[in-house]
Amino acid sequence: MKNESPFIVRWSRFSNGERMPFLVRASTGVPIDAPSFWTTAHRRALGVQPNTLFNELRSLMVFYLWADLRGIDIGERLQEGTFLELSEVIDLVNACGWSLDDLLSALHRRASNVITPSGHMPTGGVKSGEKGNRLSVIRSFLEFTSSDHLSRLQAWPERWALYRDMRDECLSKLATHARGLRKRNRDDVGQREGLDPEVLVRLRAVIDPDHPDNPFERTVRFRNFVMIRLLIELGIRRGELLGIMVGDCDVTGPRGYITIHRRPDNVLDRRIAPGASTKTAARKLELSPRTTQLVYEWIVHHRSKLPGAKKAEGQFLILSIPTGAAMSPSNVNKMFEVLRERVPGLPGDVTPHVLRHSWNETFSDYVDRNGISEQDEVKWRRRIMGWRDEASAKFYLRRTVARRSNEVLRKMHNKLDISVKTEGQNP
Repeated sequence: MKNESPFIVRWSRFSNGERMPFLVRASTGVPIDAPSFWTTAHRRALGVQPNTLFNELRSLMVFYLWADLRGIDIGERLQEGTFLELSEVIDLVNACGWSLDDLLSALHRRASNVITPSGHMPTGGVKSGEKGNRLSVIRSFLEFTSSDHLSRLQAWPERWALYRDMRDECLSKLATHARGLRKRNRDDVGQREGLDPEVLVRLRAVIDPDHPDNPFERTVRFRNFVMIRLLIELGIRRGELLGIMVGDCDVTGPRGYITIHRRPDNVLDRRIAPGASTKTAARKLELSPRTTQLVYEWIVHHRSKLPGAKKAEGQFLILSIPTGAAMSPSNVNKMFEVLRERVPGLPGDVTPHVLRHSWNETFSDYVDRNGISEQDEVKWRRRIMGWRDEASAKFYLRRTVARRSNEVLRKMHNKLDISVKTEGQNP
């Protein structure tokens, strides 16, 4: 039987409709004070969205599981200013690379007094980036929470100085490990790219409701057709697609527009695990004439017939069929699972985010063919994608960078005119 966690990240809804995640003790269901204060007074106050808070609390849960495993009282350590010893920091860094299942198994063995070799290693783990993210969250929590304790010692300068020194040393060690782990893989090989052009053509064709290879049930084909076209045409995220509301759509003219808004506290979003979030900047995006027509047809002739579509909480563009409820992120994932499993010719990595990569590569091809300046390319890409920093683009341009660099190599080779002398040929 799967080991149960003594800590759970649970969603709560306030009277104003806003949702917030909290780290709670499973035995009581009551939120833990320190993480709750850090979440609400620090992270949420900085504008961090609820979905991100949920993931951060999952990372913080690893810290509390590790502390339970090692018999460490986090609150007591912060109160007394002893923080973590060097050996404990190293042990925590290693534990941040464990999967939750391995951590829970280790806790279960400890609670059951099961003797295991001291060198017991986990059977699996998380990637380096996730390990670094966990450490960064833990450090942020310790830094914020300990600052409250530090402020209370101002009347005792010697105690204040000692607490500060111990605090700075611990935070510095954690920061050093986190920075090293969060470096992304510098190897281009095997990294995520967009779809090959012929695969993208195949996908655009097969999602047509009348295509013989369309893998979806008749009742959802048109909606899925609209969804995938929007993902391909606009390069938006899955959460952005699910967050579009009918009022964000202007499809009355020959060319329509959809406005992507940031609504971190949308009281109309009643989904249990919200995924309809916009991480990037708000922007108004133009649709092609064909997609404008499809969105209009979906709203007027299909969506309007679903139960609950006219209710306030049902004003999202994309709804589940037949219930009329706002579509969940998991249902979008299932939709792409069906595509991957049932459509010949599609690779096994077709996801909404891969389509975002594909959009960026299509945009780069357009830039190259039309001789658009680098300055305009940067400006336009940032605006359409909603990025504040062009550095975000580099993770979506691996294929484009590889193609452009190989073209440079090809031109260099041609200019050098390297030839191999055949055997016996005079110099």
